[in-house]
Amino acid sequence: MAELSNIKLPKDTKLWAISVEGLSANAKFKKQNAIKGHPITFPLLWDMDGEIINSFGLKDPRYKGGKYEGIPYASTYIIDKNGKVVFAHIALTYSRRPSIDHILSEL
Repeated sequence: MAELSNIKLPKDTKLWAISVEGLSANAKFKKQNAIKGHPITFPLLWDMDGEIINSFGLKDPRYKGGKYEGIPYASTYIIDKNGKVVFAHIALTYSRRPSIDHILSEL
């Protein structure tokens, strides 16, 4: 996620991250990254009830009933100004994300 803070987005493009973790966990995450020299420069949105994650069918069933229930699959979406999904990448692990170059080419 820290890499995304360093890219130059096209004009009128906004970037958000969505998390099921609470506000304090998101603040801690942002602080830790800033201390490491990798500040997060975009909003981390809180989806406590999993409403957004569930609407996209992203809840990872491997965490059902456990401490991390509600954690979604690692995913990247590009949604156009009309609300249409024009790019989606969903992975089973957090280490398999599209490259910054790939994201920029899709934009």
